[in-house]
Amino acid sequence: MTAEEQRKFPRLPINTEVEYTIRDQEEAELFTTGSKNISSAGVCIVAFEKLEPGVILNLKFSIPALNKFIIAKGRVAWIKELHIVETKIGKIYEAGIEFVNIKDTDREKIKEFITLRTESFIRKFMRKVFKKNS
Repeated sequence: MTAEEQRKFPRLPINTEVEYTIRDQEEAELFTTGSKNISSAGVCIVAFEKLEPGVILNLKFSIPALNKFIIAKGRVAWIKELHIVETKIGKIYEAGIEFVNIKDTDREKIKEFITLRTESFIRKFMRKVFKKNS
């Protein structure tokens, strides 16, 4: 996703379990990982294998407070190797996944969740600031 697209779609840092398979693989292996952030346009995941940009993934994840799984198809938009201490399992990557097929109702629920969480954070922050200054 370009920087311009990221500004159009607010992201919320969230860690939730994400299951995915690579579409069009004969023996599709199920991978389980976690998310770094989410928007109504896509999700950033941690991957333990280098996914190629353009690859389509079948995704399944849940959002706290929605109480349901979201099933979508996503395209790997970008991949970035994380430069951290070498792990026993090898390299670790961040991958930006753009939703290419998701129910409109699920996209709206994600958008509402992000808006509510952001507004809640701002209210708490403002109460804390005004409490300090009074």
